[in-house]
Amino acid sequence: MQVIKIDPLNLKLEQMNPIAACIGYFDGLHLGHQTLFNETFRIAKENNLSSALITFEPDPWMVLNDKIVAKHITPLKTKIQIAADMGFDCFLILKFTKEFSKYSPESFIDDILNKINLEYLVCGSDFKFAFKGQGNVPFLKKYENKKFKVHEILLNTLDSEKIGSTKITQLILNGEIEQANKMLGRTYEISGEVIHGKKQGRKIGFPTANMELSSELIIPKTGIYAGYTYINGEKYQSVLNIGYNPTFNTNDYLSVEVFILDFDGDLYGQNLKQTFCYRLRDELKFNNVDSLIDQMNQDVLNARILLKG
Repeated sequence: MQVIKIDPLNLKLEQMNPIAACIGYFDGLHLGHQTLFNETFRIAKENNLSSALITFEPDPWMVLNDKIVAKHITPLKTKIQIAADMGFDCFLILKFTKEFSKYSPESFIDDILNKINLEYLVCGSDFKFAFKGQGNVPFLKKYENKKFKVHEILLNTLDSEKIGSTKITQLILNGEIEQANKMLGRTYEISGEVIHGKKQGRKIGFPTANMELSSELIIPKTGIYAGYTYINGEKYQSVLNIGYNPTFNTNDYLSVEVFILDFDGDLYGQNLKQTFCYRLRDELKFNNVDSLIDQMNQDVLNARILLKG
């Protein structure tokens, strides 16, 4: 997949094939978004065009509200990887600045959309753009048959409830990971570097990989989860603990520790991808280490059963 970064204030474009593109911030690339993606793929195939996803970075909300950090389901690196896995030919990143936010709808179309070899633009009915959201789908349609055509579609719904990034974020924060995965259309994932921890798990037969995570990532509610860890292209079942290790009473900060089943190796310094498939239970404080070990053995058994199912 070709990744192209575009600075609207200093426009220097690579040579691009004619494209059919969808446009939006697309945090999560969830099932609602995938309705747009599938339409983009269909149009591209039928018209012998490259399929493209157009997004913005940083998050426009952050820029407009003077925020340095915001939580996201899919940080840019993850978003690019998922888009590539989905089959997009091209990923266009528009650099979002306060200056760019002041573009009029006409300038956005003339200075950006008309210069990227765009033939079809797919967008949701609620898509807004340009200064204070003055641009919308009806405005875009005025430009049909000039440089590009517009395809408007309604976003998908699931169980009569609108699928949206805000809803999915809340589900993840509440630990309702299976419902979040259902709306995402895949398992929620995070990634981070393995760092040295207190090594308490190793002392009781459960060596864990401690993950250092970006402040941008949404971390699920504290508790024990079952998922998969990806190491050098291989997939392993795993049990995750998100919490404060109350039995050992050693942490005053939130940690993410992964016990990787059927794996033995040195992971320090490596970047791991970790998925969340099931929430097994709350994090508990045990009266003694033996009780903790018994529960962890049960957690591993439960994880194996669920992940094989």
